This record gives sequence, C-alpha cells and structure tokens, in this order.
Amino acid sequence: MNVYLHPVCAVVAWLAFGYKLSALRKSPRDYALIALCGALMCSALSFTVSHPYVWGYVDRLFGFPNSAALVSMVCVVLVLTNQQIVLTFWAHPPERAWRRARPRVLAAALVLAALITLFAMTAPSEPRPKDFSLHYAGHPLYAVYLLIYLVFYTIGEIETARLSQRYAKVSHRLWLRRGLRLTAVGAWTTLGFSLIRITDVILSPYAVDLRPLEPVAWVCGDVGALLTHVGWTLPGWGPTLNAPRRWLRAWRQYRRLRPLWNVLHELAPMIELTAPANGFWSRFRPSTLEFKLYRQVIEIRDGQLALRSYTDPEAVRTATELGRRAGLTGKELQAIEEAAQLASMVRARERNVPPSAHPAPRTVTGPQGADLTDEIDWLVKVAETMNSPYVAAGVEGSTTP
Repeated sequence: MNVYLHPVCAVVAWLAFGYKLSALRKSPRDYALIALCGALMCSALSFTVSHPYVWGYVDRLFGFPNSAALVSMVCVVLVLTNQQIVLTFWAHPPERAWRRARPRVLAAALVLAALITLFAMTAPSEPRPKDFSLHYAGHPLYAVYLLIYLVFYTIGEIETARLSQRYAKVSHRLWLRRGLRLTAVGAWTTLGFSLIRITDVILSPYAVDLRPLEPVAWVCGDVGALLTHVGWTLPGWGPTLNAPRRWLRAWRQYRRLRPLWNVLHELAPMIELTAPANGFWSRFRPSTLEFKLYRQVIEIRDGQLALRSYTDPEAVRTATELGRRAGLTGKELQAIEEAAQLASMVRARERNVPPSAHPAPRTVTGPQGADLTDEIDWLVKVAETMNSPYVAAGVEGSTTP
C-alpha cells in the first residue's frame, strides 16, 4: 500500500513545503512559519525515504541496513514537534510561546536520543522496505523502540488535533478556521495507524497476525497526513477558491450600479477619477473588478455630494410618506428616501431647475458605520429602488417646476 500512497503524500508535502517556503522569504522572522516549513519538509522527507524504491539508496548513503526506517521516524518526530510549535506561536505572544514550546522540544530530543540508541542496539540487518515494522515487531528491543515512537506519535497527533480544534473556535479568519479543522481531522485519522501498530507490538508475542490490517494502517496514516498538509496550507490558497464567486458578485453589482453612475456622470462629469492602466489579463481578476466597483461607489457618492443642492425635499417627503402608507419600514423605507433624493436631483438638474441656496445637509440615509461591502449592497438596493412607484409618484407629484 505504501508503494502507492507514499508518492502521493511525498509530492503533496513537497508542494506544500515549497508553497510555504515562498512565504517564509517574505517573513524570515516568523517563528510559526519557520516551524511550519520544518514540519512540511520533514514530512516530505519521511514519505520520500520510506518508499521502497528510495529505501535502498538511503541505506547505501548511511552505510547500514534499514537506515531509511530510522530517518523516516526521526522526521516524523520532528514533524509532530514542529506542528505543536506552530500552534503554540499562533495562539500566544512570542515570549510566552517560547516558554510553552521548550518542554515539547525537550521531550522530542529525549525521544530521538532513545530511538537512535535502541535502533543501534537492535541492529536490524535484513532490509525490509515494505514490512519493516511488522517483520521486527517481535524483537524485544525493537518492540521497546517502536512503542516509544508510537506513544510519542499518538500523543503528538492528539495534541495537534486538540490544539487545532481549540484555536479554530477562537480564530476570526474563515480560512484559518477551516484549515485548522481540516488539520484536526487529519490528526485524528492518523490515530488509526498508531492504534494498529501498538496492537501489533502488544500481540506479537502471542503470534497474532495483523497483516490483514496493514492496508488500513497505511490508509489511516497517509490519508491523515494528506489532510494535515492541505489544512496547514489552506489559509494561504483557500481564499482563491472564492475567486469565481467574488468575480460574479462584483460583476452583478457593477452592472446594477452602472445606470445610476451613468446618469450622475452625465450631470457631473467631474466625479470620474483617472483609471489606472491595466494589462489585458488583469481585467479578469476579481480584485480588478472589485477595484472598479469601489471606484464606482466613490464616484456615485461624489455625484450625490456635487448635486445635493438640487434635492427636492417635497419629493422626498411625498415618496417617503407613500412608502410608509404601504407598510414599508426600516431599511426599505430608508431606501425609498435616498432613492427619492437621487431621483429629485436628477430631475431638477435635467430640467435646469436652479439649485437651492440651502442645500440638503444629508443625502445618505443608509446604515451608519457600515463597511465598504455593506455600502455597495446598500447602493445597489437604492439604485433598484429608484424604479419604485413610490419614488416616481413622489418626484412627479412634486410642486417644484
């Protein structure tokens, strides 16, 4: 099974490492990012050297049989330690994070020392790239070696899962929460691997053959690792999955605001800002269209400000009263009021009605303190409300010539 799953895990891990390494170049003093790159690199090395085709090359490189097994397990210990360091630095200030990380680093150092010592004492001489753990599980020293490794592995994965779930609950970033939850799922999944391995070590003196469960163990270990690789990198590339939806939403809003912008631009051409030069492909990016949409909103507000002296208070009062009589309240009635303001401005300007000597002090009736996204949604609503019969009746029924 590892012949097929390990290459996939290795490729994904190397890609994830390269992806985060590019981010590390921009933030070389980000300790959490350094630890994450270390975890991904060690995971990639572990899967690479564990592949049967690479196993022999590693043995020849180090000069003793099954050295690939030791290298792989050392890498896994480093993966688990670095993962917990990442979560610690994400959750605490650097000074406090260092204090919390030291016991984990010390525990990893002791485990590594024990593994290297016991492996040297065991001296497994027969190369077993496909079933190393199963073949040597009955050896007393190797059983101790494997139990130390598996206990650390199990505790490390439980800690990673537990901390990921805890920090996902308090994170304010959507894709970070999703990434942490996926990492937790992956960590819990890998426990199937350690459970089968521990059971095999305990039952090996009784000649219990757990080889039928070997594929299950590898699936749990490798699929769990894949999920954690995706989870660690998801906060970085996850938002791009929303790109098509963002582009479509911005395009719809842009189209709905365009008629209002056209009218205001025709009456007050000075509201149009100088557009930046964009390449051919940049126009298809969501950020480019969103920028044009933001400009459109700003220019519409500038147009309202430039034409506010043409507001017909009587038309606004009439339209608002008609809406109130129809049972409209809250934002629906506010939209009628602002739409009537805009419509009366446009009509007065088109008919060359002299501006008021005392311009309306307020033309915006939308939600106060809203962010730009809410502002766009509000203006779209107002633009569509300008076609309301209450607005038309208020503007046409006004006594202003």
